[in-house]
Amino acid sequence: MAKKQSGTHISNGSVCTSKPALFRWYSSFKGHHEHLMTKKPHGFAYALPILDLAASENLQSSFKQETAKMDLQIISKEEIKPASPTPHHLRTLRFSLLDQISPDCYTSLLFFFSSNCQKTMLNINDVISDRRRRLKQSLFKILVPFYPLAGKIIKDGFHIECNDDGVYYVEARTNMQLSDLLKKPENELINQLCPLHPDSVEMLSKSYVLMVQISIFDCGGIAIGLNASHKILDGLSVSTFMQAWGATARESSKQIHPSFISSSMFPPIPDLIRNTSIMIAKHQMKEHNYVTKRFVFDSSALAALKSKAAIANPSSVTAVMGLVWKSFIVASKKKSILYIPVNLRTKCSPPLPPHSLGNIIWLPSANLCVEEDSNLELEYLVNKIRNAIATINTDFIECIKGGNEIHKLKEFDEKVYYDDQNSKEECIQISSICKTGFYEPDFEWGKPIWSCVTRGNKDLFGLGNIVHLIETKSGDGIEACVTIKEEYMVVLEQNSELLSYASLNPGSHES
Repeated sequence: MAKKQSGTHISNGSVCTSKPALFRWYSSFKGHHEHLMTKKPHGFAYALPILDLAASENLQSSFKQETAKMDLQIISKEEIKPASPTPHHLRTLRFSLLDQISPDCYTSLLFFFSSNCQKTMLNINDVISDRRRRLKQSLFKILVPFYPLAGKIIKDGFHIECNDDGVYYVEARTNMQLSDLLKKPENELINQLCPLHPDSVEMLSKSYVLMVQISIFDCGGIAIGLNASHKILDGLSVSTFMQAWGATARESSKQIHPSFISSSMFPPIPDLIRNTSIMIAKHQMKEHNYVTKRFVFDSSALAALKSKAAIANPSSVTAVMGLVWKSFIVASKKKSILYIPVNLRTKCSPPLPPHSLGNIIWLPSANLCVEEDSNLELEYLVNKIRNAIATINTDFIECIKGGNEIHKLKEFDEKVYYDDQNSKEECIQISSICKTGFYEPDFEWGKPIWSCVTRGNKDLFGLGNIVHLIETKSGDGIEACVTIKEEYMVVLEQNSELLSYASLNPGSHES
């Protein structure tokens, strides 16, 4: 029976073994590398590795060398292709209007799974070997129905070429214990678990729809890191894929079948050209420094926060949005424009299937002019948020389909991408992926013990200040991943009202 680790919730069902256990497995894997890469279990051939094993250990990015505590080593890099070819008539996936206007950027997400070796009484080497095999084989299979994810983003802004080039797939190992990482998950540490570091300029040139990294901890725990293209995958799309991948891995009879009907619902506009590279260049000229921090609201904090804004009768999500927005306004001391991504699937008439893939979202805005309106009461801000969200209804969606709301896109671009340091207004985007299934993926060894969005300290894609909200493991708390300008974060970290409700970068056991 493993001794319970102090300050972590994952000791039950997890075991932390000595370093040699993983290194013995690694040495064994290295000796059979060539055989494993050509083996065809159940009729599915492994993709050829991009880098050979020995060389790849020495090819860590500069970001992954900065933090020695992780000691992360790359085992292999390859491209995972679908188990069967994509039919010719599906080789082109046309973007919808909503995909077309979405920035060509990547969202980074992480899913952590405990080893469960103690619970199952399995040998750690057997656990690691089974998990690696199960993840890779099931990814081959799930890419058949999710075929666009193995394609390439064509930079004309109109489609994905579903050519089966494959998903970029990395396997890595570390001698760190998963429990040690989760005691206080530092941003720079967890960013190493993504296929490409969120600050890596290499992402600007990538055309993969999906990049995956499997990181194996010394105790047998695993982190699945994703860089998912926001050109075609919004938060619910990523959640759908992860749940489908897990169902395939555990050979569930209840399979998830994606739908790609967004472009027929929201046809693209050929004359609409959105030059992302120009926007990025203009943004980088501003030379802002950004900082990412985690703020976690537990159930008692959410209850108190909702009580404070009781007149507005807020949900937990809108209450947190209101407080974070208020704190940002105080920090920036400028007119503030809040953008709130809203899922359109349930707003359509009839509603779209829940497993519809694409950027099926719109960003209504709420404005507050500090100079003219000094009312920063929480309930006032919550009402502004709710009123903005309420504008997204069936009538509005019909206008989008006809292209009548595209002038709002130009307005959005001007405010978010073309502002300068002397601007009298500041934009922020607060996006919620709460209750969208990010704690549901199950690959046969249990659901995630922690799921999170992760960001770096740069703004490569010109997105500006952005916040992601996700529920905690218990389901009754909310975690906010906040990326804002450095000078604003200095003020935010000292905001007594915010800190009376939220814990700053706690261990994941507090989530």
